Amino acid sequence: MTPNEEQRAQEKEYECVSRQSDCILSHMENRFNYLMANGRNEDAIAVGDEYFEWLSQDPDEVFLYYNEKELQEQYDTSS
Repeated sequence: MTPNEEQRAQEKEYECVSRQSDCILSHMENRFNYLMANGRNEDAIAVGDEYFEWLSQDPDEVFLYYNEKELQEQYDTSS
């Protein structure tokens, strides 16, 4: 594998993780809002706790998250 191919493979992996993170975040937020809107506050808090636990599973592992659209918008406005 050439250095360019290796770099592209790594970029694809990062993009995949970012898309998955976006999907998880969106689902958790939608579920939390749905539960709160239906008066199920304890269930909503449980969803929030699970999300927090997912984010902080291993204190030695770094979890970097970015929203591609937000970054693109920020880049576009700074250019």
